[in-house]
Amino acid sequence: MDDLEFRKRAFANPQDQDPEFLAAAAANPERSRVLSQLQALDARVGKAARSIPVPADLATRLKARAAPAHETRKPGMRRYLAVAASLVLAIGLVLSPGLITARPSAADLKFHDDVLGHVHREISRYNPGLADISLTQINSVLEEAGGHLRDDEQIKKMHFKFANGCNIAQNSKGAHIVLNGSKGAVSVIVVHNSPVSTRFDVTDSRFAGKIIPFGEGNLIIVGEKDEPLNVYEDMIETAFEWSL
Repeated sequence: MDDLEFRKRAFANPQDQDPEFLAAAAANPERSRVLSQLQALDARVGKAARSIPVPADLATRLKARAAPAHETRKPGMRRYLAVAASLVLAIGLVLSPGLITARPSAADLKFHDDVLGHVHREISRYNPGLADISLTQINSVLEEAGGHLRDDEQIKKMHFKFANGCNIAQNSKGAHIVLNGSKGAVSVIVVHNSPVSTRFDVTDSRFAGKIIPFGEGNLIIVGEKDEPLNVYEDMIETAFEWSL
């Protein structure tokens, strides 16, 4: 089950007990986190709804709606409608920003496909036997995208193989760096002024990765399946600085 299908099902029914759905959640920490948030929200909304007592004469009041429009509503009915409105407001308030932004937009999903297409095209240039490139070479490319890497100890330990500018996002400057990972090539793409504002995963039959809101743009990290991408995310976030 891909990430898009999982999210559709999670938002539609966070209590889904289908074995395939549960296995897809258990296989990915980010999916498990999103599902847990949705389940907690579902429980809170249910509790809020159950906490409001139903008036004993509700059926009679609802039937009274058929009465002439000029008749004055009773104070009790107005009070019940106010409580119902409060419930709607409460449901809106419990929707945390993390949940609202957890679902990628159509533009985000297109960017997802653009990222994977770009990585597939560029990966043919990767060769683990290539000589490492220097931090100076890397920064000459990154500076075109509006940033640079500091001379960090973790950066020094990495084996960077090439760095090039990229136009993965229209009207945005970008840089694509490739380094040796534990499972193969790891692509680190920095995009300045990218429109994507939601953190989400990218995945296909070969690669896994993430698109991350990152200061003035996006940080994109993609590697082979089972590559520990958090290591590279932490390293780049620590060493990178925007300069534009």
